[in-house]
Parts: sequence; C-alpha cells; structure tokens
Amino acid sequence: MSKLSINSDLHIDHRTHQTHVKLMTALLAAFTAHQPAQTLTVSQLCREARVSRATFYRHHQDIGDIVTVAYLITLRELSDQLSALPTVTYGNLTNAIVHTMVAHPQLPQLAAWLHVEPRVISLESGLVQRVLADLEVDDQQPQFTATYLGNCLHQFNWQLSQMRPQLTLIETARLFNRLIPNVLQSARITP
Repeated sequence: MSKLSINSDLHIDHRTHQTHVKLMTALLAAFTAHQPAQTLTVSQLCREARVSRATFYRHHQDIGDIVTVAYLITLRELSDQLSALPTVTYGNLTNAIVHTMVAHPQLPQLAAWLHVEPRVISLESGLVQRVLADLEVDDQQPQFTATYLGNCLHQFNWQLSQMRPQLTLIETARLFNRLIPNVLQSARITP
C-alpha cells in the first residue's frame, strides 16, 4: 500500500506548550483526587497550575478545552507516526494507534469526566477521514464511515482505559484487530 502524508496544521509554541503542561498536570491532580468536575473552577485550576486566568482565557474557552488540546497534540503525534510509515497496512496502522492509546490512558477518562467526548470524537473522526481520503479508500459514505470509526476508536480507548489489570500491547492489538473494522480491505490504492 502507499505511504500516507497527512497534513496537520497544529503548531504550538514553547510557552503555550509549557502552559498546557501545567494546566494538564493540575487537571490530572484534580481528577486523581476524585474531585467532581462540576466543582472545579478556572480560578482553582489556574491557582494549582500557577497560570494566570488571563493566560488561561487567552488559549481556552473552558476547562474542557485543556483535554481537547491534549487530544489535538496526541492526534498530531499519531498523524506524524502514520506519515512516517514506509508502507501502510492495517497491521502497522493498528500498531501505531494501539501504541498511542496505551501511552495516553488518561485522555478518554478526562474527556468523560469533563463531558467533552463529542469534541474529541469529532477530532478522532476527522483524523480517520483524512487517513481514508489519503489512502483513497473507495467509500460511498466517507463522512459516515469516518464518524463511525471515530466513535469505535474512542469507545475502544475508553474501555481500554478502564481495564484492570491493563492488557499488554500484544493483547490490545489482537483485541483491536478483532473489534475495529478493517476498511482498508476495500481500499483502492494508487501508487
């Protein structure tokens, strides 16, 4: 199969990235402490993160945006991994996706905690749509397929994050292969 070249226009400067790391750390601390999401305020989060409210609002509309940005960063990293693949197969796509999911188990938990699943599922669906378009998958309903697969990936990731004990990478990949449809089987790839 051909090589992917997914274009992503996400550029985060160093200071913005440092602010995001501080906010994510404070958000994870509140989540880990089992603080109800509805009681978490921007003021409290900023105080814990040692970030000014002005800086927070310069980059975010609400606390849920922190998780949305974390997903954007993670999906950008995944896009870069997929673009670096010398050839595209369902197996190496699975491998990259599973490694990303295992590396970020807290993201679906935070999305559920803050009730921002629709935001992040649309990001996941968007990446799926770009991959399918880049691979020229012959699909009569590309929007439906991308949305369906985005939801499948998110639900798989959520379930994976809830498993105790956690699955190994091999077990996760096998489960992924069994549950997530291989739309590449009908792909029409042009060299």
